[in-house]
Amino acid sequence: PRPMPYALTLTHLYPEHLNLYGDTGNLIVLRRRCQWMGIDCTVRSLAMGEVAQGGHTDLYFMGGGQDADQVAVVDDFHQLKYDAIRADTEAGVVFLGVCGGYQLMGHTFLMGNGEETRGLGIIDVNTRAPGTDVKQRCIGNLIVELNASAYAEMQSMYATPRDLPRTLVGFENHSGQTFLGADVDPLAKTIVGFGNNASAEYEGARYKNVFGSYMHGSLLPKNPHFADYLIWLALCRRYPETIVTLPALADAEELAAHAYVVQRYGT
Repeated sequence: PRPMPYALTLTHLYPEHLNLYGDTGNLIVLRRRCQWMGIDCTVRSLAMGEVAQGGHTDLYFMGGGQDADQVAVVDDFHQLKYDAIRADTEAGVVFLGVCGGYQLMGHTFLMGNGEETRGLGIIDVNTRAPGTDVKQRCIGNLIVELNASAYAEMQSMYATPRDLPRTLVGFENHSGQTFLGADVDPLAKTIVGFGNNASAEYEGARYKNVFGSYMHGSLLPKNPHFADYLIWLALCRRYPETIVTLPALADAEELAAHAYVVQRYGT
């Protein structure tokens, strides 16, 4: 494609500690799709012991890790990163957290032993241990329907209109039950699977341009329209005087993988 005069900086939070379940694939997808679209993309890491500087990134990504690693990053985050990242996200910087990373974004998250622990406090969500009414982990294929407003934005973000699925697909595996605060919207409505908790019938969270999701698998390779949406939101914020449109990539294999999950596991 013809190169666009756009550039983005992506920041991977705690890549050495929060790197389980293949969710680093989400960052790879964002970087590669930027390259294919002709967007200059810089990927940087923000690790333990490093101080966050506000206004230096367009998109944060955070995956999940083992309990000890997740606990370790909490103190580091509050001491060295909270103020800058909180200011960024309040100003509309894009942030994606997946599974453990999603739980960490809230006020409390759940340890493997059922203990609730202080989270990062980026958005108003809490993850609690399953109650007596929840007998099992929330595990299996997850198919959800995007909110109408987000889907309408997705349909308008390409230079040439295209037919996009309104669904997102992935795989969930969590015991923690996540509950959203008053100012946080669910990302999507659950069609197949659980999502945030065993009874909510909604998956994920959105506050401004901060997104959380329980979808592994990884989330973005099988949902290229959502990957583009994150890129588009980041570009719209970085270039507010420009009407940003994206070139439509072919995505035949990606959308075929998406459709297969919907067809096989959908009701």
